[in-house]
Amino acid sequence: MKNRKILYVLMIIAIILGMLIVWKKGFNYSTLYSSHKRLEVAIIQDHNLNDVKQMAKESFDSDVIVRNSTLFSTSVVVDAKNMTDDQITNFFVKLNDKYGTSFDIKELKKVNILEEMNVESIYDLSDEEVNTLISQIKDKYGYEYTSEELLAQSSSLRLSDTTKVKMFNIIKSFVFPMMISLIIVLVYFAVRYRKLYKNAWILKPLKLAFEMFLNQAFIVAVIAIARIPVANYVPALLAFIWMIQLLSETFKSEEELRKVTAEKE
Repeated sequence: MKNRKILYVLMIIAIILGMLIVWKKGFNYSTLYSSHKRLEVAIIQDHNLNDVKQMAKESFDSDVIVRNSTLFSTSVVVDAKNMTDDQITNFFVKLNDKYGTSFDIKELKKVNILEEMNVESIYDLSDEEVNTLISQIKDKYGYEYTSEELLAQSSSLRLSDTTKVKMFNIIKSFVFPMMISLIIVLVYFAVRYRKLYKNAWILKPLKLAFEMFLNQAFIVAVIAIARIPVANYVPALLAFIWMIQLLSETFKSEEELRKVTAEKE
């Protein structure tokens, strides 16, 4: 009992420390779950995904994730925590050399620039307005376009900002079924083990609920303290520990009940 109390104290200290770290620094999210840049490239030609991954790793100095994004693998998506114009240009150069494409940073930037300048349709502008727009883009962004380049429609490149996915949003789909399972088990414990000792019908479920939540909070705290990148493994890990603990406590209580029943007989 004394060792268990010491363990509880240590776990609570870790949880408090984890809460402070989350408050001050937040969790360390993996690339896909953090605020990051997403580059979509329609390569079209047959490509080797491993080659594209190697090009991306050589071009972007942050953690990068590359995957096919369409059913027939005609496009790839590159996710990285940061992408500079020089890095993107370097990546395009490697793709162009390898696959004979003609990707250009200007083409990529065009859509974003027009959105920032609130240009809904380039086709609604007069020739004079288009020329004025070209001058404004050159002065503000340093890119020089022709009217034909601005009018050209292209869906081969897209760069977007992806917002961070919060920890709760990652695990929320598991919260409801975990709560339902806990309620069912607590009712089972109250009925099944009510004769173990005085007030076991209420103390046994309360002890189980306390330890269940304590363990879950401790695991999350360890992730925060150790700066382990938060990714899609978190819900699976929490659910696995949850089920293991439920089974362990059930087997342990069944053994206690067996001993009490044998003593009474």
